Amino acid sequence: MLKETQLERVVNRIDEVGYVDNFWAFNNYILRLGAIIFDLKAKGFRFNTGFGKGDNKKNYYYYPIKDEQ
Repeated sequence: MLKETQLERVVNRIDEVGYVDNFWAFNNYILRLGAIIFDLKAKGFRFNTGFGKGDNKKNYYYYPIKDEQ
């Protein structure tokens, strides 16, 4: 079995919960989330971004924009 890449882990997280955030990435040893987001944008992904609300104001979230066709 091949080891899952960091990019694949981020894409799987987005598929599972609908977003990815910096704390999740850090806890999963993905220290260059910005670089992965940059690569995903080059592949055609689009994101809305923003800080969390309430107690999670330090978390930075990336929400994919779904194309309506």
